[in-house]
Amino acid sequence: MKKIAVFVTARPSYARIRSAMLALQQDPGVDLVVIAAASALLDRYGMVVDTIEADGFTVAARLHSVVEGSDPAQSVQTVGVGLIAAAQALSEIRPDAVITIADRYETIVTAIAASYMNIPLIHIQGGEFTGNIDNKVRHAITKLSDLHLVASRGAWKRVVGMGEDPARTRITGCPSVDIAADVQRSFAGPADVQPLLDRALGVGQSMRADTPYIVVMQHPVTSQYEEAQAQAELTLEATLHTGLPVVWFWPNV
Repeated sequence: MKKIAVFVTARPSYARIRSAMLALQQDPGVDLVVIAAASALLDRYGMVVDTIEADGFTVAARLHSVVEGSDPAQSVQTVGVGLIAAAQALSEIRPDAVITIADRYETIVTAIAASYMNIPLIHIQGGEFTGNIDNKVRHAITKLSDLHLVASRGAWKRVVGMGEDPARTRITGCPSVDIAADVQRSFAGPADVQPLLDRALGVGQSMRADTPYIVVMQHPVTSQYEEAQAQAELTLEATLHTGLPVVWFWPNV
């Protein structure tokens, strides 16, 4: 039996790996070990570790590493704290392989730790191109990884173009599509959305799913962090002028 460790460092990371985790959990040849870290442990960012456990997974380790602040130095400090915690966890768990997801600064922690500890690294969603610091981090994780499970043909071409072995680069699609498919199968109309709006209400008045509303998710430009607040305020003003209710997603840490 192979012991496979999956690092979940944020709510969106879990969405991208959940269906694969379910498959691994059901595989008799796999001992799945779930490690929750960084913002996955923070209530402010959705406390996704609770969702993981509610889905039937056992969380073997919780690595608190987030250093919050409005300066890029806090991202670097988070990586440093995370490396210390990840090294300790991997030393105790001793997995046969590590699965890491996407391109965030918490994610590169898992790649560095696994590589220097000679643990094979499996990377989900490498080879994509989105700009900002994410590209550098994603491509660095690709070069540290041993097996690449990419979402598209374009991503496959980029990973192989970076010199990675085509035999170790597989097009699997993005596992988060499985969640979208589940929602689509169960969705009958606005009545199915109303409980979600009621549960997600943070501030403001209650909303009705059978009337028009706006959903906003804004990705800050990491190289323009000093302007992030002003950019968010401009979007806020624009949505306000529509006169429609707004569901605005809290950003990642």
